[in-house]
Amino acid sequence: MSTLALELFLSDEVQTLLDDFASLLDVRVTFFSLSGEFLRRGKAMRNCEYCRIIQKKLCGMEHCVSMDHHKRHEAVKKGQIIDYRCHAGLHECLAPVMVRGVVAGFVMFGQFRVEDEEPPVWDDVPADIRAELERRYWELPSFTAEKLRGVLGVLKTLIDYIAVRELAVLQGDQLRAEIDKYIEKHATEDVRLPDMARKLGRSVSTISQFLRRNYQTSFKGLLLDARLKIAEKVWRNDPGATVAEVAFASGFRDQFYFSRVFSRRRGMPPGKFRSQMRPAGERNIVENDDVSES
Repeated sequence: MSTLALELFLSDEVQTLLDDFASLLDVRVTFFSLSGEFLRRGKAMRNCEYCRIIQKKLCGMEHCVSMDHHKRHEAVKKGQIIDYRCHAGLHECLAPVMVRGVVAGFVMFGQFRVEDEEPPVWDDVPADIRAELERRYWELPSFTAEKLRGVLGVLKTLIDYIAVRELAVLQGDQLRAEIDKYIEKHATEDVRLPDMARKLGRSVSTISQFLRRNYQTSFKGLLLDARLKIAEKVWRNDPGATVAEVAFASGFRDQFYFSRVFSRRRGMPPGKFRSQMRPAGERNIVENDDVSES
């Protein structure tokens, strides 16, 4: 799941969605992997000046990294979005992305203040830095407690959408793998779509629509390609095999139909392909034997 989660968080669709959310609120959105690895940050969303001063002149990054680590564990334990005030006095929200009850990663947004909350008191800090910190603090975007509850509700909806989107990716990959495995196993048999659908526990329409929408192909197309790959493999191992022999060995019941399909999908008649598999000194096959051999 980690690879798929990484692709999810780096996808332009999800990034654009959360960029718009962040822009409306003037906050920063950051993506983290399950292990806490930084993945991606929203457009033009760097640390605020308030945090930059604290990290550069007062505390460094250690406090931030440590708090992020603990808050990720808290969010996982609670299984929900958490809102907290960091050591610098700013609010951040951390949302675990749950897929099938398992955390796939995290989305963090923040660096805002809640109205009526005073900035932290920084003892033993030079007056000029303290004045700069206070000024930067009041420049931060602010929410009322009521608005913050609404923002968290919207964020939860967005996170749920992301989770559903990834689940669809996971299920789609799984279904394609099941289809490929079934066709590979039964390609030379008289296999039909209803038979495969019943075996996989899916409806015929579900599989047909899945293949058409996601791969621009059909069950018949996949089956024909699988059979042609078998034919090519047979000829690589035995260039002397006749068209009829290979047609039947690869699941075709009509060598003439096999020749037409091979020519259309491979851009050459099967006899020419067979000829290319022979040693150079033996390439004297008449390529029009595709429909005359037995």
